[in-house]
Amino acid sequence: MVSIIWMFIDDNDDDFKVYQRKFRQLEIENEEKKLIAELEAVKDERVGYEEKLTGAQTSFKAKQSQLLDAESLLVESQAKFYKANMNFLNQKSILDAEKFNYETAMLHLHEGDDPAEIEQTYQVVIDKVYTLRLIKEEKEAVMLAIEDQIKEIKFETKIAEDELNSVLKAANLVDRKLKLIDRRKMSLANKIGDIVRDLPILDFMAPYFKVEQVVLPNIKYNVNFASVPEVDRCKSCHLGIDNPDYKNAEQPFTTHPNLDLYLTSSSKHTYEDFGCTSCHAGRGRGTDFTSVTHTPSSPEQRAEWEEKYGWHEMHHWLKPMLPVNYTEASCFKCHQDEANITHADKLTMGLTLIEKNGCNGCHTIKPLESRRKAGPDLARINEKVDRKWVAKWIKDPKSFRHNTRMPSFFGQSNNSEPDDIKRNDTEIYTIAEYLFQDGEKMSRKNDRKYLGNAEKGQEIFDVVGCRGCHIIEPDPNNLPEDHNLTNLLKEHGPNLINLGSKTSAQWVYDWLKDPNEYWHDTRMPNLRLSDEEAKNLTAYLMSFTNPEFEEAESIQMSDEALDKIALGWLRKMYPEMEAKSRLGKMDLDNKIDYVADKSIRYYGCFGCHNIPGYEKDKPIGTELTFEGSKPINKLDFGYIHDLEKTNYAWFTQKLENPRIFDKGKASPPEDKLRMPNFNFSPEEIEALVTTILSFSEDEVGENLLASNYVRDDMVYEGRKLIKEYNCQGCHIIDGFGGQIAENYSSPEYAPPNLNTEGAKVQPDWLFNFFLEPSIIRPNLQVRMPTFKLTDEEWNAIIRSFQYYDNQPLAFESDFHVNTSTTKYRAGKKLEELGACNNCHFYGKEFPKQGAQTWAPNLALTKERLQPKWVIDWMEDPQSIMPGTKMPAPFLPDKELLNTPGAVSDWGEHVVKVGGDRETMLEGLRDYIYSIKGKTDITNEIQQYFEKNGYEFEFDEEDEDEDW
Repeated sequence: MVSIIWMFIDDNDDDFKVYQRKFRQLEIENEEKKLIAELEAVKDERVGYEEKLTGAQTSFKAKQSQLLDAESLLVESQAKFYKANMNFLNQKSILDAEKFNYETAMLHLHEGDDPAEIEQTYQVVIDKVYTLRLIKEEKEAVMLAIEDQIKEIKFETKIAEDELNSVLKAANLVDRKLKLIDRRKMSLANKIGDIVRDLPILDFMAPYFKVEQVVLPNIKYNVNFASVPEVDRCKSCHLGIDNPDYKNAEQPFTTHPNLDLYLTSSSKHTYEDFGCTSCHAGRGRGTDFTSVTHTPSSPEQRAEWEEKYGWHEMHHWLKPMLPVNYTEASCFKCHQDEANITHADKLTMGLTLIEKNGCNGCHTIKPLESRRKAGPDLARINEKVDRKWVAKWIKDPKSFRHNTRMPSFFGQSNNSEPDDIKRNDTEIYTIAEYLFQDGEKMSRKNDRKYLGNAEKGQEIFDVVGCRGCHIIEPDPNNLPEDHNLTNLLKEHGPNLINLGSKTSAQWVYDWLKDPNEYWHDTRMPNLRLSDEEAKNLTAYLMSFTNPEFEEAESIQMSDEALDKIALGWLRKMYPEMEAKSRLGKMDLDNKIDYVADKSIRYYGCFGCHNIPGYEKDKPIGTELTFEGSKPINKLDFGYIHDLEKTNYAWFTQKLENPRIFDKGKASPPEDKLRMPNFNFSPEEIEALVTTILSFSEDEVGENLLASNYVRDDMVYEGRKLIKEYNCQGCHIIDGFGGQIAENYSSPEYAPPNLNTEGAKVQPDWLFNFFLEPSIIRPNLQVRMPTFKLTDEEWNAIIRSFQYYDNQPLAFESDFHVNTSTTKYRAGKKLEELGACNNCHFYGKEFPKQGAQTWAPNLALTKERLQPKWVIDWMEDPQSIMPGTKMPAPFLPDKELLNTPGAVSDWGEHVVKVGGDRETMLEGLRDYIYSIKGKTDITNEIQQYFEKNGYEFEFDEEDEDEDW
């Protein structure tokens, strides 16, 4: 008996029921507040309707005796109608039987049968039915008349009630909900039923407090090698999660952030399809705080939970809930093909860091395979730098460039002892020797020939577009404190400090003139610099030096260490005697080559760099494809006992100090940890850990994959190329990027915002522009560079722009203008009144105003722009390109065109249009499309600025003008 009672009590004491009881009270309080608010909102409006209802009710009371008499008559008439109707229906059934007899008798007449007599018998029954029908209809008419009389008596009150209810509609809905959840407002019978249904054992029927569960057939998890649909019960406790009314409530009742994106039926991630565990992980079938595997985000929160909830880890559940700061890791399972994942900046940053730092050069990550090596091609390194520089660089890259992406292999926690340093210097020396097998070809003898004016070079660097990818910042204290995606755009290329201590002026000059000639796969574009510009820029870049690095001692090889290293590697392959024998047969050059080869392979240099002879070597690091799902017991914590036993803690520690898990171990040098130290910031480490956690075995259905909604693979490929070549370093694309604008006096002199680019330009023009860029915005010093992309890659970028602007057609029919229409002539007049040539070129015809106001060549419009986009642009330029100085043309309305003198002011054709705004915009567009003249005015623009310079003079008036 005790056990049974205990079972009853325990069954009714689930954690989720406790939360649901609390939420019910919270819900009652919330609905009561809403009811008060709704009543308050209509308090003035409802007074008149309540008075009208009161009057109607008074009138209704005066007619009570009349109503009672009518209702009494109605009951009597209903009885009479019922009787008459039953008589009619009874006789009708007899008629049906007689009809069958009649038809049968007439069809099978026997000798002696009288057809007239048979028909007369049938007709008698028909007449009787007809008579009873008339009686029924008479009684029905009397009943309906009395009902109409009763409705008439109640009509005035009903109308008044309906009018009042329409005002109180929202309040009534809240009141009805309150009556369902608040026992104080329930009838006695409902109150008893509400209590009984939640009693122990009985609550299996229709309880109020119950497990809220959703099955997610497209979200799978692995159970003993079988994929099982996720069952999500999180809403059993998180009851207000999809209701905006609870955004200020405490956990677990608070509203989920961003309901436009998550959980609601109108969002992209509905609760029915994604639940909670698809994003947050955890044990979806759990119904108490611990069994769902909540994970604390800090040691302080862990201590709080242990005290408050009795929380403890569920060691055997492989997918504990992700801490809040790593939740974005779950986005990757559906968005693997996207270059930039919207609303997941941390994950996007982590993915970007992996590509920029070449993590996927050493680690196989199948969803994120390396598109190109992260580091430069070393095939011709001897033309760029000398052997001594390379050796010092390998040993300590940050001593030359403080924020280089090149990681540190040496001077780490497991190789900093004196013997280690001697060994490392020898390895470095041999690697440098291998890279310079063809000797040193870099020479500074002719540097003066390639150096121009450094001050002018700085001007070029600041304006032509270099700052879209590069910074020049010698002082690490001046770097941005925030490590985010925007600042990553500035560091797409290296910090260009200390080049004067690295290479020759000739190499820099040649590189600036044609980067692709030195390195075929470089992402560095060609800015089409003139010889003078290249020399000036070379002089500026070569002015930055690092005397301390130059004066540092050269790396020396130890013969003893060389033998020791070679023997160590030989022992890994051969028995002791044979290893020593092979070493004895090697001369010095053989040993250097052997150690260089082993060192390059050991450190995996070819993961980031193209090194001749290592093109087919495989990545040396652990495969990370499913690293986020790796069980904790497969991560080697070594002797680091104070580290939290979670995968994200291990990943964090590994990224902070990659060699730390060698601490206390007596491993031979060949078996030590070798992952280099990238010196990531805490923000970068958190982003990378988020990304590593995203590499999991989680499975989702095809219909949940983001790529499933984009049928054209070129769309994603285009976005990846835009990211890979850092287009957003100069341009705003999808609302992100354009950081280079901060280097200009005004955004209008920076690269253009590419919002609506897919709808804006004609694809064939854009393709040709990419191949041979020409000047579009005449007064811009920033220059669209030339990239060595294939036709397929350019088409992918164009298709990507088109897709995101909903432009399904690659090519369309030519747009033809009829110059004889009233619309066209009205447009010509509007162009004249609008003085478009104040700012715009008409072919080689220069604008009337100064260079600071110059705008694109309108003779190019017909080749460059889409006709519909031109209309949208003139309608509202600011909505397409916020901050533009392009004004919307002033168009007269119908009223203005009906004033005296309208024809002389606006012209007869504009007046004929009658103020039709769309027609006027179309006419203006048509006229612009008919403007003739040279379309490529690059030479004319360049000649003007070579003569006059870019020093614009701004009047105070100009600065105040809206356009």
